Amino acid sequence: MSLSPPSKESDAAADNACGVVEKPSRATRAASPSYHHGDLRNALIVAGRRLLNEIGASELSLRHVARSVGVSIAAPSHHFEGKDGLLAAIAADGFHELAALRRGIVASTTDPLRRLYRIMECYVSFAEREKGLFYLMVGPRMWDKKKPPRELNALATSSFNLFASAVCEYASAKGWIEKDFELLVHAAWSVEHGVAMLILSNQVPGPGRKMKAEHMVLFSLSMLLNGIAAGPENFAHIESQVAPGSAAFDSARGGRKKRS
Repeated sequence: MSLSPPSKESDAAADNACGVVEKPSRATRAASPSYHHGDLRNALIVAGRRLLNEIGASELSLRHVARSVGVSIAAPSHHFEGKDGLLAAIAADGFHELAALRRGIVASTTDPLRRLYRIMECYVSFAEREKGLFYLMVGPRMWDKKKPPRELNALATSSFNLFASAVCEYASAKGWIEKDFELLVHAAWSVEHGVAMLILSNQVPGPGRKMKAEHMVLFSLSMLLNGIAAGPENFAHIESQVAPGSAAFDSARGGRKKRS
């Protein structure tokens, strides 16, 4: 995996990319400032996103969306194959927006540590800001299928690859080799996604817990980055203590007799 060449813009641009200044989605840009018949598909996606965050995917219907846009109940069927088609388009739009935010971060900093942290933090911020949309993007409704919609799959992959490339770049600088990358990427993904889900499910902050969500985000992501920074030899030492004789890591990465 490779990253696009970063620019020399300041890190302040990355703060904006993480939600301080929101980037509009494709649908939002296309549908603003006013609706007209030429952009009905995008207007329906914009309305669907808004309703999704208000009432959730289960309650959302084509009738709701058509009414909010001011078109006939039959109009959405000319652009989407039923409710699932509309939801897939909405989820795809969400991944397009998330990828754009991540590209902004890649372009705004050349430091691998800062870049990876901001990319992971951005994922959590996006989830908090777009709760209903986020649940749809990562939930089983979109992915419990043998073949997800092509556009949705392509945009989700594009967003994920930006994240994965940042993980691999940072890990490589700390002595990890290519065979380790898949495990590292999934470990990092587990952290950012786990933090996001804990916040969305009101577990942090929660009853009897005084910690602030932003503190947990900082601590959790920093712990993951610190683990990667410690390098593969330190990991091997920890692994030998917690799972002596385990071949799980060897199997997952294809053996580690040689590190070069």
